[in-house]
Amino acid sequence: MKRCILLYVAMLGIGVSAFAQTDRIPRFEQYPAKVEQARVKDIRFRADPDTRRFRTVLREALAEGVDFAGHYIIASWGCGTSCLVNAIIDARTGNVYWPKQLGVIYSLFDEPINYRADSRLLVLSVPTSEKGDVRRDSYYEWKGHRLRLLRTVQGKSN
Repeated sequence: MKRCILLYVAMLGIGVSAFAQTDRIPRFEQYPAKVEQARVKDIRFRADPDTRRFRTVLREALAEGVDFAGHYIIASWGCGTSCLVNAIIDARTGNVYWPKQLGVIYSLFDEPINYRADSRLLVLSVPTSEKGDVRRDSYYEWKGHRLRLLRTVQGKSN
């Protein structure tokens, strides 16, 4: 009888712990951003050499419009097999930001970066094993002109 009660209490504790851990995972709704129809005519290319070097893909992304944190645009392009280069464009000013967290991403997932126009939250998913069966999800808040790490979670890929 004591064994059953002890086992029940242990299982209850594990369940509550697992629930509490998923409860702390940031959600898009917790980091709202008011979506604007901001659109500059062009990107500020004089800011740095990388901006000039990637002017075609940056202009294409600018033409697609706001898709992140209210008035920003995520620009992504391939750099080889399972490789992405990323930048963030401010649709109000034309400034381009190159957060080191998004610089070059090697991923085996279809959507390694998840974000929304109405949220400042960005989720980066990268594999942590060669087979890609284990991944790390990093949750960032776009704050000012940089990404601030909120939380990192390790887990199995679906």
